[in-house]
Amino acid sequence: MIRNYINKRKQNIAFLRKVTNEIGKEVEMWSYEKLSKSAEELSFTKKIEGANIYISLEAYEENDAGDLHICIDVSASIPTFPLQPLPSYVFWKRQDGSVYYES
Repeated sequence: MIRNYINKRKQNIAFLRKVTNEIGKEVEMWSYEKLSKSAEELSFTKKIEGANIYISLEAYEENDAGDLHICIDVSASIPTFPLQPLPSYVFWKRQDGSVYYES
């Protein structure tokens, strides 16, 4: 019983990580102009494999060169562990459309 509880939540976290990476790669292709919009305009919900996935997307920082620091946070209508940090996807978008990552 407990093993099933734990295994299901581990599977759900792995599913959310996969979805986050897929959405992150898609969003990287968006234009600089689109990513410059407010979080309210960019965030969306998507149904994937029967689960409602809530995608919070925000350019929360701009550096001196005008590069946007993009953060994508994902949550869903599926059970995970209490207090479990949910997956995020972070990258920088340059005005020329290229992307880079900070380690």
